[in-house]
Amino acid sequence: MRVFARFTAAALAAATLLSAVPAAATGGVRAELRRHLRDAVADGSLAVLAEVRAAGRTHRLAEGRIRYGGPRPAQAAGRFRIGSLTKAFTATVVLQLAAEGRLTLEDPLATWLPGTVREGERVTLRDLLRHTSGIPDYFPTLLDTAGNPREPLRTWREQELVGLAEKLPRTPVTFSYSNTNYVLLGMVIRAVTGRGYATEITERVIRRAGLTRTSAPDAVPSIKGPHPHAHALTGGVVTDITALNPTVLGAAGGMVSTTADLNRFMRALLGGGLLPPAWLAEMKKPLPGGSYGLGLASVRLPCGTFYGQAGGVAGYFAAAFRSEDGRREVGLAATPYKGDPGRALNTLLARTACESGGPPA
Repeated sequence: MRVFARFTAAALAAATLLSAVPAAATGGVRAELRRHLRDAVADGSLAVLAEVRAAGRTHRLAEGRIRYGGPRPAQAAGRFRIGSLTKAFTATVVLQLAAEGRLTLEDPLATWLPGTVREGERVTLRDLLRHTSGIPDYFPTLLDTAGNPREPLRTWREQELVGLAEKLPRTPVTFSYSNTNYVLLGMVIRAVTGRGYATEITERVIRRAGLTRTSAPDAVPSIKGPHPHAHALTGGVVTDITALNPTVLGAAGGMVSTTADLNRFMRALLGGGLLPPAWLAEMKKPLPGGSYGLGLASVRLPCGTFYGQAGGVAGYFAAAFRSEDGRREVGLAATPYKGDPGRALNTLLARTACESGGPPA
């Protein structure tokens, strides 16, 4: 997790701008994209996967290997943990419920989860969605010195995770990224619908958007089907850390997907297929002076404004962004395990988004 600390949505926009590069010529786009993936592998990722859609073409590529020391190449269709990209799915369900009149974004948290957090009457659902609740992030308390969960196979109850946050001092009531906010939103979804967040995401988003290789697993620590493995380098020893019980993040970061499905999700969401226009506008609207809306971030690149989300957990990085005009899409995944690949992944996002053969957005 040390690598991914800089991939919170608020930090992503600024970091990506710093590493953006001029767009390449339209010729040899696929070869250029492959070179960028190889650069990211050289900078510390064992595998890098990408699907880039632009100028009427789709480029689906992979570089690197599935396992450390193994001969099998990474597959472009491989599945991976998407980390905080899960928040965009969770936020979509909450906004769907708001559009249906089953809740409002101004509802105090205590209305749905009385007594769950102190001062729950002051915190609104909008505060949770945009990370202005002041409720601290429990997740860092569960990590070892290398930044990975100390008990990767443990099954966590949502109340336990919130209880860890309640022991921490409150943060300033400004933007402060906290996984606790989205764990609480998952609990709100259950309180409103009577069903868990995973069931609602599956029926309201995954099935509606036709995401055939995306799942919101409950407590299953393995990833089904072909997938690059996650690794950690500790004390000079490389360890496979792929197995992770997703309950450690739940509605804040527990999902699994592919680059193609992430692009399909962003296409359905930003194309108006999952939310009415007014609610999609609410989701995209950032805090004043910021880049984070309601589970969705905006990023300024040389070729235009993109909307999406990025995330990382236990050896996986994922990102999915779509240009404002809908003409460019990029879904990325990587398995960083050594060095400091953060800047390389930001550069990769900027390059794959903009050097894709189409005219500037």
